[in-house]
Amino acid sequence: MLTITEPSGKVRELQDEDIAALPWQDIATKTRWTEGVQNFRGPFLRDVLTSGGMTRSDLAGRNLLMNALNDFGIVMPADDAWNYDPILAREMNGKLMRVRDKGPLWLVFPRDHRAELQNAVMDERWIWQLFEIIVL
Repeated sequence: MLTITEPSGKVRELQDEDIAALPWQDIATKTRWTEGVQNFRGPFLRDVLTSGGMTRSDLAGRNLLMNALNDFGIVMPADDAWNYDPILAREMNGKLMRVRDKGPLWLVFPRDHRAELQNAVMDERWIWQLFEIIVL
């Protein structure tokens, strides 16, 4: 489901059950791509990143190259995982997301809860169909 390449070159392959085993969070928020408030569930991005042994200090000041199945990619600061509490949403409105629903993983920020997340720069970080994270 998700490949993470760490700075050491170690590659981790996370399956659906690995994502399901992490603590899940809920975010209810509007998005630029949907109508009305949507309810998202999934683990914090920071929990996914550190689930293999990396720590916050290992990631501090680094960037994440995040790639989607549709060939879209973004680079964002790894510190955003702690500064803004995004989740890797696996569910939207109580249903597992499929590729055609922007899944299976969509990086979701608590946009409605923090004014600093309500701008075009932050909206560009909402990558869906996420399948790969490379820690730069």
